[in-house]
Amino acid sequence: MTAASISAASERPHLIAVDARPRAFPATGNATYLHRMLRELLTLRPGADWLFLTHRGLHPTFADVLSHPRVELHVDSGLLAKAGPLWMHGRVPALLREQKPDLFWGTLAMLPLNYRQRVNGVPAIFNFHDLTSVRAPETMPLWKRWQHKALDHRTLAQAERVICLSETTRDDIQKHMPQVPTVVKNRLRVVYPGAELAPAEATPPASPVGALRDFILCVGTLEPRKNQATLLDGYLQARQIAESELPALVFVGRRGWDEALVRRLTSGELESQGVHYLENAGDGELRWCYQKTSCVALPSLHEGFGLPVIEAHQLGRPTILADIPIFREVGGKSRFVPPRSVAGWTQALVEFFEEFGRECKRAEAVEAGTALAAASSTAPEFDAEYWSHRERARVLSDVIDEVLG
Repeated sequence: MTAASISAASERPHLIAVDARPRAFPATGNATYLHRMLRELLTLRPGADWLFLTHRGLHPTFADVLSHPRVELHVDSGLLAKAGPLWMHGRVPALLREQKPDLFWGTLAMLPLNYRQRVNGVPAIFNFHDLTSVRAPETMPLWKRWQHKALDHRTLAQAERVICLSETTRDDIQKHMPQVPTVVKNRLRVVYPGAELAPAEATPPASPVGALRDFILCVGTLEPRKNQATLLDGYLQARQIAESELPALVFVGRRGWDEALVRRLTSGELESQGVHYLENAGDGELRWCYQKTSCVALPSLHEGFGLPVIEAHQLGRPTILADIPIFREVGGKSRFVPPRSVAGWTQALVEFFEEFGRECKRAEAVEAGTALAAASSTAPEFDAEYWSHRERARVLSDVIDEVLG
């Protein structure tokens, strides 16, 4: 190859292929994370071309990036496109061989089986969210648990870099996956997600939640790992023993596979006891919820990150959190509760709102939430620049450079 041809090759725009499946659905943490990081990367890497690969179309919520001149969407079809894992393992290698990108970004903790042998040298990075299959396996559907146990260590070995969404996830891989060789563990990179709320105007929900003046907020898909049922039981008990009436408890998130909890929250029977469910909240509704809440309570058994923690702190809302490693990592001044203890959640809620009442009386405030957020003993710390999507995307861009370089 001549010097001129080497120079021309080096100046060719990089083509980065992305597993865009998360953005087929609204109101999930993965979808929001990916969309906002990609919007920043389009600005940070103006010379790159982007190919979004998916077996379904993008949800309209995320369609704005398709107007960018360097973005192309490829929606696959055929029998294998009926199910995401089948499509990933069966079709994606062929698509990568056809398109010849310079990099593939696996965004859902998954690469095709035997990736390196099937893609003609296309390097890959992929997001590894958490080690739920090891740390809280009982919260996963059986098929998904075994899928992760069978494939996670193989996927780790196939990637040039592994994007860990927290130090907790990186440490879990190092401690709980002895079958992963040291050379692979040296490829782990911690890249926290951006945690800014979308710049939407606060909008009260049209449901009865919109009429509430104050409430406790729990954000997350209704699934066993999120452990919302324990918080619910603790709240109902706290209402019975608290000296003054507790505010309502509002759950916000998609319906997941905790079917018993979904039935309890959607039956309407709990509303008389102050419990409400808001499904698929938009950006404006979510911002309104954070602004109006007295505190955010998150009882998860295991997480790879804790996006609602940072979102709550962005608006000065205090948090009551399950005592798990990731929440200790990002939770700051939060109160911590043993996640499985109904009695622990009952006690934490009662004690919090006894203190809450004293703070409000001292501040003589009309808006209770304003008084609480202003109290130095409870107001959380928040570094807006550090948690911005631009700064987090910059760190991710550096990891991409490690591979492309």
